[in-house]
Amino acid sequence: MAKESETKHGLLRLPFLHTLPPNPQIATTYNHPSTSSSTSLVRSLLLASKELESLEKPKLWHHTHTEHVARIVRRIRILSVLFQELHDKDVIIPPSATVSLTELLVVIHKTKVILADKTTSFTWDLMGSSSVSRGLQEITRDMGRALEMLPLGLLTVSHEVREHVDLVRIRATAGYKPDRDEEESNLRRELEEAVTWLEAKEKDLQRASLRELFQKLGLDSLSKCRGEIRKLRDEIAVQADKGAAIDVMDRLRSLIGLMLYAKSVLFDSEGESEEGEEEEDCTELVPCSPTFRDAAGSGSKDKHYMSIPDELKCPISLDLMRDPVIVDSGHTYDRVSISGWLDSGHSTCPLSGQKLPRHPALIPNYALRSLVSQWCDRHKLPFHLATSAASAAAAADEDAVKMTAAFLVGKLATGSREIQTQAAYELRLLAKRGKENRKCVAEAGAIPFLVPLLSPSSEGKAQENAVTALLNLSINDNNKALIMAASGAVDGIVGVLQESDSMVARENAAATLFSLSLVDDYKIAIGAKDAAIPALVTLLREGNSRGKKDAATALFNLSVYNGNKAAVLKGGTVGVLVDLVVNMECGACVITDALALLSVLAGFEGGLEEIVRSGRALVPALIDVVKVGSEKGKENAIAVLAAMCKSDAPANREETVSKLAENIIPILQTVTSMGSSRAKRKAISLLKLLTAHPMQPNTSTCSRLTQLGKTQH
Repeated sequence: MAKESETKHGLLRLPFLHTLPPNPQIATTYNHPSTSSSTSLVRSLLLASKELESLEKPKLWHHTHTEHVARIVRRIRILSVLFQELHDKDVIIPPSATVSLTELLVVIHKTKVILADKTTSFTWDLMGSSSVSRGLQEITRDMGRALEMLPLGLLTVSHEVREHVDLVRIRATAGYKPDRDEEESNLRRELEEAVTWLEAKEKDLQRASLRELFQKLGLDSLSKCRGEIRKLRDEIAVQADKGAAIDVMDRLRSLIGLMLYAKSVLFDSEGESEEGEEEEDCTELVPCSPTFRDAAGSGSKDKHYMSIPDELKCPISLDLMRDPVIVDSGHTYDRVSISGWLDSGHSTCPLSGQKLPRHPALIPNYALRSLVSQWCDRHKLPFHLATSAASAAAAADEDAVKMTAAFLVGKLATGSREIQTQAAYELRLLAKRGKENRKCVAEAGAIPFLVPLLSPSSEGKAQENAVTALLNLSINDNNKALIMAASGAVDGIVGVLQESDSMVARENAAATLFSLSLVDDYKIAIGAKDAAIPALVTLLREGNSRGKKDAATALFNLSVYNGNKAAVLKGGTVGVLVDLVVNMECGACVITDALALLSVLAGFEGGLEEIVRSGRALVPALIDVVKVGSEKGKENAIAVLAAMCKSDAPANREETVSKLAENIIPILQTVTSMGSSRAKRKAISLLKLLTAHPMQPNTSTCSRLTQLGKTQH
């Protein structure tokens, strides 16, 4: 504690605390990083931390609450050293640091909400004060997690700043356990006794005792008592919307009854005048974001401040909600802000913390949208943002990505192996987010510097980050050519697939080969690598479900080129595929991909021979797929069965057709009437093969086939 206090006093001597205007209103708004550059994020952090210092500390009932809030504010003040240096030096912020800084911005916002909240009822908070403790613990926990994720090694900041951040991280991750407070417990008990007395309609509660209780509660005037009544009534509305239990609503009504009784006994009887008292304005005067100010233009009376009602502000960006949407938790946000929140990996509601579905529905809030439109009309503001502002923001984002990519490539080229691994991870994230990002990363020259990390001497994590970054980059067609042209790139990818200790790296290496092999010329180049196909077959045999799927799809692409089929067969691929289909333990997707590869290999003489040799076990499994499999699975299963019926080995053909004629004809007839167009064609073709055989089915089946054939023509 002493060291932290020392740091606090030391910070007072630093100049950054005096570089911003003293007006605390400047910091009330920050932009969500998903819609602005990293520079805007750092500026938002700096302004938000400055504003936090200026807020009046509220009266909290538990003294440990007050101490804990003071600790949080002090730590944020220490972190503002980092924000100031990032701002002054215009430090490039890598993607993972952006995530951590965004979390810190949320922490500051939550702390600001606690400090600035004037709507919470004192008495209701006292009756359930554990909610305050829970909120403070969450803020401390989130701060610690954000700082643990922050990659300080990639940020160009001074040693002194690193020490400050490490100090805060250690303190924040140590956690917070509130102590029990006897004074708070006594006050809560006295309040509960007063409520019980009122409910029992007893008359022996002394006026002096009631006055003493209300002085302890801080409700020592008529205006404060009236304000508390108003807050309790607002809380009733909130709880009603939540569908609160009856006992919760009854407790709130009892508290309101006590407030009304005390108001009459303690204050109205003393003749305190209500005249001249003004209702507090619930609308906070806040500055608009730069985007909002650009949209407002000269139509605004004040280009720096707009009076935006709280109910029209997005809880994330604190800006006007022009496209409000409702999430599953029932809270409303601006579409851009909540989409950015979800896209950055969050899976909970920002306000309630409720878990959201994997693909949450964003339901337009037309009622609120109408109110926003009316408010804009009343203040002569455009409801729709100008496209020029959006274009400028997009251009700024692209410039930021280019700078970030260049910075990370520089770290790849000159950093230690640990820094290179981290930089590869950042590029991996950057390349995952859109085609423009992939273009910028490739143009920055990342590909040649990622290749050395694929070498066997690299650790599994470095290989995983490098090969995954190449996988993400390969989604762009132009980048495929750059990867194939990079010296040692394909050999490195095959090496990871073959020897890496990381299964994730092996899976992503297979997926990279699949992506590259989408180009016909690259099928030949990859197939010419002696180790490529055997390594894919090994992953097909040994990998988990995802690995098997990645290997099967890559082998399928390579097998489309006839020159690669012999190499695929040589590795024992057919036996592995038959085991996958027969055992059916790896999921429908893997079986579908395995059947697609089998259907390609069945068109090759050597492949068909191997498939027919395994027919005794395979045929029943294929029939099951035709019966209950996916549409693609049915198509490929029928194709494999048809190829087996055409086999040049008479004995095998007789056995296969005999099994099929007994079991599959009714199933094929169902496919011809209900399957996809491709499945129908293949089913009719197989039925014709079966009916042409000496062991042909009955006459009704033949007539059905004739009718189906006419229908198709």
